[in-house]
Amino acid sequence: MPEGANLPTEPLPFAIANQYDSRVEYELALPSSAGTKELDFGTLPTAGCKAILVIYDAQVSAAPVSIAFNSSLTPIELSTGGFIVYASPTPSVGITEMSVAYTTSGKLRIWILG
Repeated sequence: MPEGANLPTEPLPFAIANQYDSRVEYELALPSSAGTKELDFGTLPTAGCKAILVIYDAQVSAAPVSIAFNSSLTPIELSTGGFIVYASPTPSVGITEMSVAYTTSGKLRIWILG
């Protein structure tokens, strides 16, 4: 992140050191027609996932997508070139569901750790 307006960007370092027992990976090639994809969390614990990384590959003609967690009625908008990172090393009531609503084609890469 830049330290001020019109300054060059700097990396955002972050890390999570944790063990996980299950992993789900997606590479979603979204079609050009509008729709919603519900993601299967596989064998993740019922308490929820420990980490999520969502990367929306930069593409000139792709529109933002809306990402909802746990059937939320207020999804998060993610535009191309953006990403979402979530980490909760010991969840008790964490993220157990995720859906992606889209209006144009695009490519998302998603890693879910449990």
